[in-house]
Amino acid sequence: MATITYLILPSVIKERMSLHDNIDDKLIYPEIKAVQDLYIMPILGSTLFNKILNDIANNTLAGNYKSLVDNFIVECCCNYVMSELPEGLNYQYWNKGVSQKTVDNATQPSMSEMYSIVAKYKSRAEHYAKMLRNYLIEYADDYFPEYLNFVSGVDVVHPERASYTTPIYLGDETEIPRDDYSLNKRPPAGFNSNDPYYI
Repeated sequence: MATITYLILPSVIKERMSLHDNIDDKLIYPEIKAVQDLYIMPILGSTLFNKILNDIANNTLAGNYKSLVDNFIVECCCNYVMSELPEGLNYQYWNKGVSQKTVDNATQPSMSEMYSIVAKYKSRAEHYAKMLRNYLIEYADDYFPEYLNFVSGVDVVHPERASYTTPIYLGDETEIPRDDYSLNKRPPAGFNSNDPYYI
């Protein structure tokens, strides 16, 4: 079985977040792996992501890459893991099926309370993800060539540069803009800002 390299360890999450020390690490590791693959790799792109993982595995993480991990990736990872943990800790798979854990001398949160906890940490994680993206966009030319110069292949993940996701389709910025407020710099052919049809 292949060895898995983790960006952070459960002890880091327990130290930085409101996660109790008595939680078994084997329940946290799968969430760390999922967060790395589902959230962090799309932000970094697979080329930079794999370079950082290789450096961690070989104990050679240093310089700007270590600063990137310590100052941006760790906090982002911790909050994404905290947003993913509640379900994994409350519901577990056994040979007789899925069961919900019960706690002595404590009350279980309702589903709405659990969703609000998840939303809180997810919102924080997206904030740290935005800081990470902005830092990479600003300093990629100088410090992180892998962010801009990724290897070719169908399995390569290109870095996502949008900060937040929404289930509502708001249009594609690659389309010709129809207003003065678009982030896309190219005005449409025949664009006139005084024309009321373009407002």
